Amino acid sequence: MTVSELTLKSSAEEPVRRFEVFTGAGRRREWAPEDKARIVAESFERGATVSDVARRHAFSPQQLFTWRRRSACRRLCLCP
Repeated sequence: MTVSELTLKSSAEEPVRRFEVFTGAGRRREWAPEDKARIVAESFERGATVSDVARRHAFSPQQLFTWRRRSACRRLCLCP
């Protein structure tokens, strides 16, 4: 895709550039510890994948991997 395909025409000398508008709360969601534990447990079920579980709950797989790592760390008493 070229720059000209991303440029809108206007009557002004300078072309109008494309931009995106993000809508929504604009802040991070807060998950209750019980919800996190339930979602982490769901990700360990037979046949489940981290990507599918994360997609089902509308967040990134990286977030779920972080929760899983912290959960395992707490079970082993390695983290506060």
